[in-house]
Amino acid sequence: MRYSLDKAKQQFPHLTGALWDVSGAFGDIGVLFPLAIALIAKNGFNPTALFLMAGIFYIASAYYFKITMPVQPLKAMSAIAIASGLSSSVINAAGIVMGVILAVIAFSGLGVRLGRIFPVSVIRGIQLGLGIMLIKASANLAGDDISIAIIAGVILISCFWIIKKVPPLIPIMILGIALSLKGIKMSSLGPVAMSLAVPEPEQLWIGFTTLVLPQIALTFGNAIVATEATGKLLYGKRAEKLDLKSIPMSMSIANLASGIFGGAPMCHGSGGLTAHYKFGSTNERSGYIIGFALIALALLFGHTALSIISAFPKGILGILLFYVGIQHALFVRDIQSDKPALFVAFSTAASGFLLNNLTIGFLIGLAMHYFLPGMMKTLNALKN
Repeated sequence: MRYSLDKAKQQFPHLTGALWDVSGAFGDIGVLFPLAIALIAKNGFNPTALFLMAGIFYIASAYYFKITMPVQPLKAMSAIAIASGLSSSVINAAGIVMGVILAVIAFSGLGVRLGRIFPVSVIRGIQLGLGIMLIKASANLAGDDISIAIIAGVILISCFWIIKKVPPLIPIMILGIALSLKGIKMSSLGPVAMSLAVPEPEQLWIGFTTLVLPQIALTFGNAIVATEATGKLLYGKRAEKLDLKSIPMSMSIANLASGIFGGAPMCHGSGGLTAHYKFGSTNERSGYIIGFALIALALLFGHTALSIISAFPKGILGILLFYVGIQHALFVRDIQSDKPALFVAFSTAASGFLLNNLTIGFLIGLAMHYFLPGMMKTLNALKN
């Protein structure tokens, strides 16, 4: 069921690379849009600040890494903030604290040293667990608009395995935009006024204890270690700048700037990297496309940005998320012949999914990888 983008491009050379770049550019909106909608609607984020900073981060990271790096709101932090109804100022403060911590990880070399203790089995387990979580989230989105989800699914299958002449996301985006038009309520054009977000000491402390602590391990496991592994797996030599120092440094700069200018705390992510690649991105151009699109949304339609992205059919977002979840989970196939590693990976994924906490799954996986062999030897010795 694997679909080779390179093979399709060679088979249909008359297709311009631009179509594939556009398709890949919007591959991760199934994660970005729902979180952005909730942060704007429930936590009072300035839509211009949120999309402007995300767009700049997309462009800057694409320029440096020479591949399309995903830009997503920090998921655990966003989920807690949305559920708790925290103000955007507290979330901005948390982003600044996260930026400082990521800078320490990058400059101290701590990321490289800690990354060495991550076995492939645990990384694949994190990827598998995240894939299953994305599939679960996709069901919630698709269930809100099941008829559109079915149509989008048929289009996706047709583009991947039947027609093969059309980049998969192009017809789905056309359908989504056409269906969105009737739901958009245009108000005045132009950006929403921005202001510097200078946090109070109390906001920094609340942000650290409430939002940063639950996020940091997941960030290290999925947004740093798993992102490096996923990038090398997908892009090969093109991902040579992707390492355990450059990734946290990139996210540090983004979070410090975003926190100060009122944007959401952001990260890269292995799932988003898969999304952009599997929908057509093979270089940095898709990052420029989505980046400039977000900047245009921020500056030209700041006042109606929430209306625009809220009108995009949830059924389509659900199908995109479902496909990305499957592709991300399938990374585990490269250790399928190693039964002990596969057992650790499935244990990591299952515990993270069932507890709805990949950090706990990651810790359980590490413990199993390092302690299970010794325990088995001890049990065998006792039996003999």
